[in-house]
Amino acid sequence: MKFKALLVLVMLILPMVAWSAERVVWLDELDISLIQQSWGTPKVGKAVNDKPMMLDGETFERGVGTHAEGVMYVALDGNAKRFQMTVGINDNAGGPGSASIAIYSDAELLFESPVFRVGDAPIVVDVDISGAKQIMLTIKDGGDDISYDHVNLADARFIVEGDDPQIVARPEEEAVILTPPPPKEPRINGPRIYGVRPGVPFIFRIPTTGERPIRFAADELPEGLTLDADTGIITGAIKSETYKTYFVMLKAENTHGKAERELRIAAGDKLALTPPMGWNHWYAHYDRITDAMMREAADIMVSTGMADVGYQYVNIDDCWMNAPKNKDPMRVGPLRDDNGVLIPNKHFPDMNAMTDFIHAKGLRAGTYISPGPLTCAGFAGSYKHEALDARTFADWGFDFLKYDWCSYSNVVKNKHLETLKKPYIQMSALLREQSRDIVFNLCQYGMGRVWEWGEEVGGHCWRTSGDLGFELTRYHDVAKRNAAFHPHAHPGSWNDPDYLQIGYVGNAS
Repeated sequence: MKFKALLVLVMLILPMVAWSAERVVWLDELDISLIQQSWGTPKVGKAVNDKPMMLDGETFERGVGTHAEGVMYVALDGNAKRFQMTVGINDNAGGPGSASIAIYSDAELLFESPVFRVGDAPIVVDVDISGAKQIMLTIKDGGDDISYDHVNLADARFIVEGDDPQIVARPEEEAVILTPPPPKEPRINGPRIYGVRPGVPFIFRIPTTGERPIRFAADELPEGLTLDADTGIITGAIKSETYKTYFVMLKAENTHGKAERELRIAAGDKLALTPPMGWNHWYAHYDRITDAMMREAADIMVSTGMADVGYQYVNIDDCWMNAPKNKDPMRVGPLRDDNGVLIPNKHFPDMNAMTDFIHAKGLRAGTYISPGPLTCAGFAGSYKHEALDARTFADWGFDFLKYDWCSYSNVVKNKHLETLKKPYIQMSALLREQSRDIVFNLCQYGMGRVWEWGEEVGGHCWRTSGDLGFELTRYHDVAKRNAAFHPHAHPGSWNDPDYLQIGYVGNAS
């Protein structure tokens, strides 16, 4: 009788033990510093703008405030059961934010939301993650731009039976190059037409693959241009002021063979007759960028052969100026000198020397600023100094300007079409006044259907969406949308889907 009672007691206890092993682990209890996002830092228990975490009038005490674009990797031990949360754009985002999310388990898509906006009813997510070793949550910008995309992962939690989940850094990937090596004989690549204004500095590196040394020649070069036969770099300035197309025969020869190809030099008022190809520092170096890193990028563009297939621009992004405040004291200081000229921070001791270095390799140098008082990262902007800045960029030797909307939202009270056009009309006119060709990029995330009027305001290329972010899944979304705008693209006017990121380089923190 005693034995039977003991047996019954054991049987009653075992189900209770199994049931009690299932527990809740809240997302805001984990190390959220490893959540990667394009702007701002994730916040515990509040929106990313430090305001209360509110969705459709309801305030949440638990959860994580994020900003699109973003991604979160969570390592699991295979014993997690469910991932649950209530998600939406924070009521106090301050503007017309929009976003969507997707959740992947290992390589499988588990959940994908529609686009949600400020004021929409929040989406309740309850996903089965049984057996998963890892999940990835991506936050997308909703297909317009990243402004006000303050996404709340409210009451986000894991139901688990084993070890606690862990937010982890991006998994390591093996670097694999699938492109076959070029043949040893010369091959001339790159654009077949090049637009330039007469009388301004001309620079063109003949993009040529093949075993070096290669000797170059060019027949019928316009007066004022010269070719370095050893490097294949054409420099000078076209002397004639007449608008004319010159037909130049480029030639390359090494011990393995010869190549030749025609290049049309269109001397006129149109630039960027082919899409600008180059490199931008942001997703590699973020706010750590230095003069030395820019020079290294130019070296690598040549040494890897990118310059030999048509890549031309070495572009600096944000954070080369001074800022009112920054974690790096070498980036803090007066924004302008007594004459109003921009002051590069101490990591950039000589802008002219840097662009000279890039130009000496036959490449072109690009820079960046905002029409607002500050850039996206809080560095000096061009507001009320536009004419001086245009002249400064030309004097420093830059060939490309990315003009990023950023804090201009604080200058204007609306985003009507006239408002969206105004800063770009102003800067494009100023750039045309300079004695240097500067390709003008409208970085305003596709607002106001910019592809329909970017050319009208003097742009050569324009962003059609928000930042691509960190994931190739995001690239496919933007690429498909960008393809729909092809009727608006033609020589001198190009849709810009942001960038092509090959693999994962750099770290925002």
